[in-house]
Amino acid sequence: MSVRRFDPLRDLLTLQERMNRLFDESLTRSRGAETLVETGGWAPLCDVFETSDAFVFQVELPGVREEDVEIRVDADRVTLRGERRPGPGARPESYHRMERSYGAFARTFELPETVDPSKVTAQFKDGLLRLEVPKVP
Repeated sequence: MSVRRFDPLRDLLTLQERMNRLFDESLTRSRGAETLVETGGWAPLCDVFETSDAFVFQVELPGVREEDVEIRVDADRVTLRGERRPGPGARPESYHRMERSYGAFARTFELPETVDPSKVTAQFKDGLLRLEVPKVP
């Protein structure tokens, strides 16, 4: 059985992260542009913009390996799932400070128009995932 050491800074940062997510969720719901669904311990930052023929997602995933990211596109939503793991040899009990979040994440974005899941393209470079989801003509 592992015992978690009391770390007030980590607890405060976790609380701040949860509050930020709460505000983000309430703001995006009030605008109606997208719905955020999180089931993990952290949420990567994401910019979403629309072109005449596609929706483009740019997701910050520093420290996440490409093989640890799953993308699912349906006719009306995009779901990103993955996991950021601590580096090799890193043991939580050896940290003096731990500010980055680790573990699983999941984000779902509802789309206002129907898209074509068969023509999605994704590029993963330098910790940035660029996902282009074409609209149905």
